[in-house]
Amino acid sequence: MAAIQYRRAKRVGVDGISPLTESMFLMVGIFFMAYSLILHSVPLFFATMFSAPFQLAVLLAIGWSKTWRTMLGALAIVTFAIVLPTALWGWNVGAGSVGFVMVFTRLPQIVDLIRMPSVEGVSVVSWLLSSVNLGLWLYYYGYHHDTGAAISMVITITSNLLIVVITALRHRHTKELLARLSSRFSRDVV
Repeated sequence: MAAIQYRRAKRVGVDGISPLTESMFLMVGIFFMAYSLILHSVPLFFATMFSAPFQLAVLLAIGWSKTWRTMLGALAIVTFAIVLPTALWGWNVGAGSVGFVMVFTRLPQIVDLIRMPSVEGVSVVSWLLSSVNLGLWLYYYGYHHDTGAAISMVITITSNLLIVVITALRHRHTKELLARLSSRFSRDVV
């Protein structure tokens, strides 16, 4: 997902990409890298380790001057909402907190998708792949009886799919396709 989003940002531009959302992805990825070490989970470690450079690259494509304050804010949110509950109540609670933070991370993206004049920089394929990926992690966490992380995945998948729908409806090529289908349907009905 991160690599596809980075490629789209370089090819099409960064219009509609939320710096806060991308910063939160990076910070939550760092949390999951630590979580993978606690669980001794090689798949989780490598999955998060390989996506982090692309997430950072997307932030750099947006521009350091536009993202550094946002990254500090993301760090503060992750510290308060994930690291602190983990320190107080354990890793399972911390992993469950990720789901609620992930909804929060997607709110700026959703607002940008509604507010911005263009969302062409946002990749529908990237968000769909993220949802499929999270579905696989949901299976993984369910199999390992990791309820906190599994709940986190359900919440995150739901918010991802909302972004997919909004983005698809706002993309220029989707509007053109819907207009053609509507025109064809209205001719066939008449």
